[in-house]
Amino acid sequence: MTAPLDSLLADADLCVKCGLCSPHCPTYRQTSDENESPRGRIALIQGWAAGRLPLTAALREPLDDCLLCRNCEAVCPAKVPYGNLMDRFRAETGQRQKSLAARAMSSALRKALRSPALSSLGRRALDAAAQLPGGSAWKHLPPAGNPEDWYGDHPAAGESLSHVGLFLGCTAAVADAATVSAILELLPRLGVSVTVPKNQACCGAMDLHAGDAATAHGLMSRNIEAFAGQPLDAVIGFASGCSATLMEYRHPADTAGAESLSAKVQDIGRFLAERIPAERWALAPLRARILVHNPCSLRNVCKSEGKVEVLLGRIPEAEVITLPGKGRCCGAAGSYMIEHRRMAEAIRTETVEAILAAAPDYLVTSNIGCALHLRAGLQGRADIPVIHPVQLLARLQRV
Repeated sequence: MTAPLDSLLADADLCVKCGLCSPHCPTYRQTSDENESPRGRIALIQGWAAGRLPLTAALREPLDDCLLCRNCEAVCPAKVPYGNLMDRFRAETGQRQKSLAARAMSSALRKALRSPALSSLGRRALDAAAQLPGGSAWKHLPPAGNPEDWYGDHPAAGESLSHVGLFLGCTAAVADAATVSAILELLPRLGVSVTVPKNQACCGAMDLHAGDAATAHGLMSRNIEAFAGQPLDAVIGFASGCSATLMEYRHPADTAGAESLSAKVQDIGRFLAERIPAERWALAPLRARILVHNPCSLRNVCKSEGKVEVLLGRIPEAEVITLPGKGRCCGAAGSYMIEHRRMAEAIRTETVEAILAAAPDYLVTSNIGCALHLRAGLQGRADIPVIHPVQLLARLQRV
Protein backbone atom coordinates (compact mmCIF):
# COMPACT_ATOMS: atom_id res chain seq x y z
CA MET A 1 0.00 0.00 0.00
CA THR A 2 1.36 3.46 -0.90
CA ALA A 3 1.92 6.07 1.83
CA PRO A 4 -1.03 8.30 0.77
CA LEU A 5 -3.43 5.34 0.79
CA ASP A 6 -2.03 4.16 4.13
CA SER A 7 -2.75 7.61 5.61
CA LEU A 8 -6.18 7.69 4.00
CA LEU A 9 -7.05 4.30 5.44
CA ALA A 10 -5.81 5.32 8.89
CA ASP A 11 -8.17 8.30 8.97
CA ALA A 12 -11.06 6.22 7.61
CA ASP A 13 -10.45 3.66 10.34
CA LEU A 14 -11.25 6.32 12.96
CA CYS A 15 -14.92 5.85 12.09
CA VAL A 16 -16.58 3.47 14.56
CA LYS A 17 -19.73 3.19 12.42
CA CYS A 18 -21.99 4.42 15.24
CA GLY A 19 -24.39 6.05 12.78
CA LEU A 20 -24.94 9.22 14.82
CA CYS A 21 -24.13 11.21 11.69
CA SER A 22 -26.72 9.58 9.42
CA PRO A 23 -29.78 11.70 10.42
CA HIS A 24 -27.73 14.84 9.76
CA CYS A 25 -26.65 13.84 6.24
CA PRO A 26 -28.78 15.52 3.52
CA THR A 27 -28.35 12.71 0.99
CA TYR A 28 -29.14 9.96 3.49
CA ARG A 29 -32.25 11.85 4.57
CA GLN A 30 -33.40 11.79 0.95
CA THR A 31 -32.54 8.20 0.09
CA SER A 32 -32.28 6.12 3.31
CA ASP A 33 -29.47 4.39 1.41
CA GLU A 34 -26.52 3.42 3.62
CA ASN A 35 -24.12 4.09 0.73
CA GLU A 36 -25.37 7.70 0.75
CA SER A 37 -24.54 8.15 4.45
CA PRO A 38 -21.18 9.31 5.88
CA ARG A 39 -20.36 5.96 7.45
CA GLY A 40 -21.38 4.17 4.25
CA ARG A 41 -19.08 6.40 2.19
CA ILE A 42 -16.24 5.85 4.65
CA ALA A 43 -16.76 2.09 4.38
CA LEU A 44 -16.50 2.36 0.58
CA ILE A 45 -13.27 4.35 0.88
CA GLN A 46 -11.90 1.74 3.31
CA GLY A 47 -12.74 -1.06 0.91
CA TRP A 48 -11.08 0.74 -2.00
CA ALA A 49 -7.98 1.86 -0.08
CA ALA A 50 -7.46 -1.66 1.31
CA GLY A 51 -7.73 -3.16 -2.19
CA ARG A 52 -10.93 -5.06 -1.49
CA LEU A 53 -13.14 -2.96 -3.78
CA PRO A 54 -12.19 -1.81 -7.29
CA LEU A 55 -12.83 1.77 -8.37
CA THR A 56 -16.00 1.47 -10.45
CA ALA A 57 -18.72 3.88 -11.46
CA ALA A 58 -21.01 2.21 -8.92
CA LEU A 59 -18.49 2.78 -6.11
CA ARG A 60 -17.77 6.38 -6.86
CA GLU A 61 -21.36 7.48 -7.53
CA PRO A 62 -22.37 7.76 -3.84
CA LEU A 63 -18.97 9.31 -3.06
CA ASP A 64 -19.51 11.97 -5.73
CA ASP A 65 -23.04 12.52 -4.40
CA CYS A 66 -21.60 13.92 -1.15
CA LEU A 67 -22.18 17.68 -0.79
CA LEU A 68 -19.31 18.05 1.70
CA CYS A 69 -21.66 19.96 3.98
CA ARG A 70 -19.76 18.38 6.89
CA ASN A 71 -22.80 18.17 9.12
CA CYS A 72 -21.45 14.74 10.03
CA GLU A 73 -18.23 16.22 11.45
CA ALA A 74 -20.21 18.46 13.78
CA VAL A 75 -21.78 15.46 15.54
CA CYS A 76 -19.02 12.85 15.19
CA PRO A 77 -17.84 11.56 18.61
CA ALA A 78 -14.69 10.06 17.02
CA LYS A 79 -13.72 13.36 15.33
CA VAL A 80 -13.30 11.74 11.92
CA PRO A 81 -11.82 14.36 9.50
CA TYR A 82 -14.52 13.57 6.96
CA GLY A 83 -14.07 16.58 4.65
CA ASN A 84 -10.33 16.05 4.35
CA LEU A 85 -10.89 12.32 3.88
CA MET A 86 -13.27 12.90 0.99
CA ASP A 87 -10.99 15.46 -0.69
CA ARG A 88 -8.04 13.07 -0.47
CA PHE A 89 -10.04 10.20 -1.94
CA ARG A 90 -11.08 12.41 -4.84
CA ALA A 91 -7.49 13.62 -5.32
CA GLU A 92 -6.27 10.00 -5.46
CA THR A 93 -8.92 8.92 -7.96
CA GLY A 94 -9.21 12.08 -10.06
CA GLN A 95 -11.76 11.80 -12.86
CA ARG A 96 -11.53 8.02 -13.23
CA GLN A 97 -14.84 6.20 -13.62
CA LYS A 98 -16.74 9.45 -14.09
CA SER A 99 -18.96 9.80 -17.15
CA LEU A 100 -17.79 11.97 -20.03
CA ALA A 101 -20.73 14.33 -19.43
CA ALA A 102 -19.83 14.73 -15.74
CA ARG A 103 -16.18 15.43 -16.54
CA ALA A 104 -17.12 17.96 -19.22
CA MET A 105 -19.60 19.79 -16.97
CA SER A 106 -17.14 20.02 -14.09
CA SER A 107 -14.33 21.30 -16.29
CA ALA A 108 -16.52 23.85 -18.07
CA LEU A 109 -17.90 25.34 -14.86
CA ARG A 110 -14.49 25.69 -13.25
CA LYS A 111 -12.93 27.29 -16.32
CA ALA A 112 -15.84 29.66 -16.83
CA LEU A 113 -15.89 30.93 -13.26
CA ARG A 114 -12.12 31.47 -13.23
CA SER A 115 -12.09 33.31 -16.55
CA PRO A 116 -10.17 36.60 -16.36
CA ALA A 117 -13.09 38.18 -18.20
CA LEU A 118 -15.59 37.20 -15.52
CA SER A 119 -18.15 39.74 -16.56
CA SER A 120 -18.08 38.59 -20.19
CA LEU A 121 -16.89 35.02 -20.83
CA GLY A 122 -17.84 33.77 -17.36
CA ARG A 123 -21.19 35.50 -17.57
CA ARG A 124 -21.94 34.05 -20.99
CA ALA A 125 -21.00 30.59 -19.78
CA LEU A 126 -23.38 30.86 -16.84
CA ASP A 127 -26.12 32.24 -19.07
CA ALA A 128 -25.63 29.13 -21.22
CA ALA A 129 -25.64 26.93 -18.11
CA ALA A 130 -29.01 28.43 -17.17
CA GLN A 131 -30.53 26.84 -20.24
CA LEU A 132 -29.30 23.36 -19.29
CA PRO A 133 -31.13 20.95 -16.98
CA GLY A 134 -30.45 22.10 -13.45
CA GLY A 135 -29.36 25.56 -14.53
CA SER A 136 -32.29 27.44 -12.99
CA ALA A 137 -30.12 28.83 -10.19
CA TRP A 138 -28.17 30.85 -12.75
CA LYS A 139 -31.21 32.45 -14.39
CA HIS A 140 -31.96 36.13 -13.74
CA LEU A 141 -28.50 36.86 -12.37
CA PRO A 142 -28.02 40.33 -10.87
CA PRO A 143 -25.93 42.90 -12.79
CA ALA A 144 -22.28 41.91 -13.19
CA GLY A 145 -19.47 43.87 -11.59
CA ASN A 146 -16.01 44.96 -12.71
CA PRO A 147 -13.19 43.84 -10.39
CA GLU A 148 -11.02 46.67 -11.68
CA ASP A 149 -13.31 49.03 -9.75
CA TRP A 150 -12.64 47.14 -6.52
CA TYR A 151 -8.89 46.54 -6.53
CA GLY A 152 -6.64 48.69 -4.38
CA ASP A 153 -7.00 50.50 -1.08
CA HIS A 154 -10.23 51.79 0.44
CA PRO A 155 -9.23 53.87 3.49
CA ALA A 156 -11.37 54.17 6.59
CA ALA A 157 -13.39 57.33 7.09
CA GLY A 158 -11.85 58.96 10.15
CA GLU A 159 -9.86 56.99 12.70
CA SER A 160 -9.06 53.48 11.48
CA LEU A 161 -9.96 50.62 13.80
CA SER A 162 -8.52 47.90 11.63
CA HIS A 163 -6.97 47.15 8.25
CA VAL A 164 -8.28 44.08 6.40
CA GLY A 165 -7.82 42.37 3.08
CA LEU A 166 -10.92 41.41 1.10
CA PHE A 167 -11.07 38.05 -0.65
CA LEU A 168 -13.33 38.20 -3.70
CA GLY A 169 -13.55 34.60 -4.90
CA CYS A 170 -14.49 33.61 -8.44
CA THR A 171 -18.22 34.42 -8.47
CA ALA A 172 -18.22 37.95 -7.07
CA ALA A 173 -18.08 39.76 -10.41
CA VAL A 174 -20.50 37.35 -12.07
CA ALA A 175 -23.17 36.99 -9.42
CA ASP A 176 -22.46 38.97 -6.24
CA ALA A 177 -21.26 42.44 -7.19
CA ALA A 178 -23.87 44.06 -4.93
CA THR A 179 -22.32 42.44 -1.87
CA VAL A 180 -18.83 43.65 -2.78
CA SER A 181 -20.16 47.19 -3.28
CA ALA A 182 -21.93 46.99 0.10
CA ILE A 183 -18.73 45.86 1.84
CA LEU A 184 -16.61 48.59 0.27
CA GLU A 185 -19.23 51.14 1.32
CA LEU A 186 -19.94 49.84 4.82
CA LEU A 187 -16.54 48.89 6.22
CA PRO A 188 -14.78 52.25 5.63
CA ARG A 189 -17.78 54.02 7.20
CA LEU A 190 -17.37 51.81 10.26
CA GLY A 191 -13.68 52.70 10.49
CA VAL A 192 -12.15 49.72 8.69
CA SER A 193 -9.55 50.21 5.95
CA VAL A 194 -9.91 47.64 3.17
CA THR A 195 -7.29 46.41 0.69
CA VAL A 196 -8.38 44.32 -2.30
CA PRO A 197 -5.30 42.67 -3.86
CA LYS A 198 -5.43 42.50 -7.63
CA ASN A 199 -3.53 39.24 -8.13
CA GLN A 200 -5.81 37.08 -5.97
CA ALA A 201 -7.52 34.06 -7.51
CA CYS A 202 -10.28 31.51 -6.95
CA CYS A 203 -9.96 29.85 -3.53
CA GLY A 204 -9.55 26.45 -5.20
CA ALA A 205 -12.51 24.74 -3.55
CA MET A 206 -14.13 23.54 -6.77
CA ASP A 207 -10.89 21.98 -8.01
CA LEU A 208 -10.10 20.46 -4.62
CA HIS A 209 -13.54 18.87 -4.34
CA ALA A 210 -13.33 17.67 -7.96
CA GLY A 211 -10.08 15.84 -7.26
CA ASP A 212 -7.80 18.27 -9.13
CA ALA A 213 -5.35 18.94 -6.30
CA ALA A 214 -2.63 20.30 -8.60
CA THR A 215 -4.84 23.11 -9.89
CA ALA A 216 -6.13 23.82 -6.38
CA HIS A 217 -2.57 24.13 -5.06
CA GLY A 218 -1.69 26.51 -7.89
CA LEU A 219 -4.59 28.76 -6.94
CA MET A 220 -3.61 28.55 -3.28
CA SER A 221 -0.10 29.74 -4.17
CA ARG A 222 -1.51 32.83 -5.89
CA ASN A 223 -3.67 33.72 -2.90
CA ILE A 224 -0.87 33.13 -0.39
CA GLU A 225 1.33 35.50 -2.40
CA ALA A 226 -1.44 38.06 -2.92
CA PHE A 227 -2.13 38.54 0.79
CA ALA A 228 1.43 38.02 2.08
CA GLY A 229 3.66 40.89 3.14
CA GLN A 230 0.79 43.24 3.96
CA PRO A 231 0.08 44.49 7.49
CA LEU A 232 -3.44 43.06 7.60
CA ASP A 233 -5.34 42.40 10.81
CA ALA A 234 -7.58 39.93 9.00
CA VAL A 235 -8.48 38.59 5.58
CA ILE A 236 -12.23 38.88 5.17
CA GLY A 237 -14.38 36.50 3.15
CA PHE A 238 -18.05 37.12 2.42
CA ALA A 239 -18.88 33.80 0.72
CA SER A 240 -18.72 31.23 3.50
CA GLY A 241 -17.64 28.42 1.17
CA CYS A 242 -14.56 30.40 0.17
CA SER A 243 -13.85 31.41 3.77
CA ALA A 244 -14.07 27.78 4.86
CA THR A 245 -11.58 26.70 2.19
CA LEU A 246 -9.14 29.50 3.01
CA MET A 247 -9.30 28.63 6.71
CA GLU A 248 -8.14 25.10 5.95
CA TYR A 249 -5.48 25.74 3.32
CA ARG A 250 -3.01 22.87 3.04
CA HIS A 251 -0.19 23.44 0.57
CA PRO A 252 2.46 20.72 0.26
CA ALA A 253 5.12 23.17 -0.98
CA ASP A 254 4.29 26.16 1.26
CA THR A 255 2.97 24.96 4.59
CA ALA A 256 4.07 28.11 6.43
CA GLY A 257 2.45 30.42 3.88
CA ALA A 258 -0.79 28.44 3.91
CA GLU A 259 -0.95 28.46 7.71
CA SER A 260 -0.19 32.19 7.85
CA LEU A 261 -3.04 33.04 5.49
CA SER A 262 -5.49 30.61 7.12
CA ALA A 263 -4.85 32.10 10.55
CA LYS A 264 -5.99 35.53 9.34
CA VAL A 265 -9.17 34.48 7.54
CA GLN A 266 -12.52 35.43 9.06
CA ASP A 267 -16.05 35.39 7.76
CA ILE A 268 -17.27 38.96 7.52
CA GLY A 269 -20.20 38.30 9.86
CA ARG A 270 -17.89 37.22 12.68
CA PHE A 271 -15.53 40.13 12.02
CA LEU A 272 -18.29 42.74 12.16
CA ALA A 273 -19.94 41.17 15.21
CA GLU A 274 -16.73 40.88 17.21
CA ARG A 275 -14.52 43.72 16.04
CA ILE A 276 -16.85 46.69 15.51
CA PRO A 277 -17.92 48.37 18.78
CA ALA A 278 -21.61 49.12 19.31
CA GLU A 279 -21.09 52.90 19.20
CA ARG A 280 -19.93 52.68 15.57
CA TRP A 281 -23.31 51.38 14.44
CA ALA A 282 -26.09 53.81 13.57
CA LEU A 283 -28.69 51.67 11.87
CA ALA A 284 -32.02 53.06 10.70
CA PRO A 285 -35.14 51.24 11.97
CA LEU A 286 -36.60 48.51 9.81
CA ARG A 287 -39.96 47.03 10.73
CA ALA A 288 -39.50 43.66 9.06
CA ARG A 289 -39.20 39.94 9.74
CA ILE A 290 -35.68 38.84 8.77
CA LEU A 291 -34.98 35.12 8.38
CA VAL A 292 -31.35 34.01 8.68
CA HIS A 293 -30.11 31.01 6.71
CA ASN A 294 -26.74 29.85 8.09
CA PRO A 295 -24.91 27.96 5.31
CA CYS A 296 -23.31 24.63 6.19
CA SER A 297 -19.81 26.01 5.60
CA LEU A 298 -20.51 28.91 7.97
CA ARG A 299 -21.66 26.55 10.74
CA ASN A 300 -19.39 23.57 10.35
CA VAL A 301 -16.07 25.12 9.28
CA CYS A 302 -16.15 28.88 9.91
CA LYS A 303 -17.82 28.26 13.30
CA SER A 304 -19.66 31.57 12.92
CA GLU A 305 -23.23 30.44 13.51
CA GLY A 306 -25.19 33.09 15.41
CA LYS A 307 -22.96 36.01 14.41
CA VAL A 308 -25.31 37.24 11.66
CA GLU A 309 -28.20 37.16 14.15
CA VAL A 310 -26.14 39.32 16.53
CA LEU A 311 -25.50 41.86 13.79
CA LEU A 312 -29.05 42.03 12.50
CA GLY A 313 -30.32 42.18 16.07
CA ARG A 314 -28.87 45.68 16.22
CA ILE A 315 -31.43 46.91 13.66
CA PRO A 316 -34.16 48.80 15.54
CA GLU A 317 -37.68 47.33 15.19
CA ALA A 318 -36.49 44.30 13.19
CA GLU A 319 -37.59 40.79 14.12
CA VAL A 320 -34.67 38.41 13.49
CA ILE A 321 -35.30 34.66 13.39
CA THR A 322 -33.15 31.70 12.36
CA LEU A 323 -34.15 29.02 9.88
CA PRO A 324 -34.89 25.85 11.88
CA GLY A 325 -32.45 22.96 11.85
CA LYS A 326 -34.66 20.77 9.68
CA GLY A 327 -34.08 23.00 6.65
CA ARG A 328 -30.50 23.98 7.28
CA CYS A 329 -28.77 22.44 4.24
CA CYS A 330 -30.21 23.92 1.07
CA GLY A 331 -28.40 21.58 -1.33
CA ALA A 332 -26.40 24.22 -3.21
CA ALA A 333 -22.82 23.17 -2.29
CA GLY A 334 -21.10 25.30 -4.95
CA SER A 335 -21.34 23.68 -8.37
CA TYR A 336 -23.17 20.68 -6.86
CA MET A 337 -26.54 22.28 -7.64
CA ILE A 338 -25.75 22.00 -11.36
CA GLU A 339 -23.71 18.80 -11.44
CA HIS A 340 -26.17 16.92 -9.19
CA ARG A 341 -29.39 18.73 -10.05
CA ARG A 342 -31.97 16.18 -8.89
CA MET A 343 -30.42 15.63 -5.48
CA ALA A 344 -29.78 19.35 -4.98
CA GLU A 345 -33.38 20.25 -5.78
CA ALA A 346 -34.75 17.45 -3.59
CA ILE A 347 -32.70 18.69 -0.63
CA ARG A 348 -33.73 22.28 -1.32
CA THR A 349 -37.43 21.41 -1.09
CA GLU A 350 -37.24 21.01 2.69
CA THR A 351 -35.46 24.35 3.05
CA VAL A 352 -37.93 26.20 0.84
CA GLU A 353 -40.87 24.81 2.80
CA ALA A 354 -39.27 25.99 6.05
CA ILE A 355 -38.74 29.45 4.56
CA LEU A 356 -42.34 29.71 3.38
CA ALA A 357 -43.60 28.60 6.79
CA ALA A 358 -41.61 31.39 8.44
CA ALA A 359 -43.10 34.00 6.05
CA PRO A 360 -40.17 36.46 6.22
CA ASP A 361 -39.88 39.88 4.61
CA TYR A 362 -36.20 39.18 3.92
CA LEU A 363 -34.10 36.03 3.68
CA VAL A 364 -30.41 36.57 4.36
CA THR A 365 -27.62 34.07 3.70
CA SER A 366 -23.84 34.39 3.76
CA ASN A 367 -23.09 32.30 0.68
CA ILE A 368 -23.77 33.28 -2.93
CA GLY A 369 -24.34 29.66 -4.00
CA CYS A 370 -27.03 29.24 -1.35
CA ALA A 371 -28.58 32.57 -2.38
CA LEU A 372 -28.78 31.58 -6.06
CA HIS A 373 -30.16 28.13 -5.25
CA LEU A 374 -32.79 29.44 -2.84
CA ARG A 375 -33.90 32.23 -5.19
CA ALA A 376 -34.51 29.60 -7.84
CA GLY A 377 -36.47 27.46 -5.38
CA LEU A 378 -38.64 30.37 -4.25
CA GLN A 379 -39.31 31.63 -7.77
CA GLY A 380 -43.01 31.57 -8.54
CA ARG A 381 -43.89 30.72 -4.93
CA ALA A 382 -43.02 33.82 -2.92
CA ASP A 383 -41.51 37.23 -3.61
CA ILE A 384 -38.94 37.19 -0.82
CA PRO A 385 -35.68 39.13 -1.36
CA VAL A 386 -32.67 36.84 -0.84
CA ILE A 387 -29.61 38.92 0.01
CA HIS A 388 -26.32 38.89 1.87
CA PRO A 389 -26.69 40.31 5.42
CA VAL A 390 -24.03 42.96 4.69
CA GLN A 391 -26.21 44.38 1.92
CA LEU A 392 -29.01 44.97 4.42
CA LEU A 393 -26.65 46.52 6.98
CA ALA A 394 -25.10 48.84 4.37
CA ARG A 395 -28.55 50.11 3.35
CA LEU A 396 -29.43 50.97 6.95
CA GLN A 397 -26.11 52.34 8.28
CA ARG A 398 -26.63 56.12 8.50
CA VAL A 399 -23.10 57.41 9.17
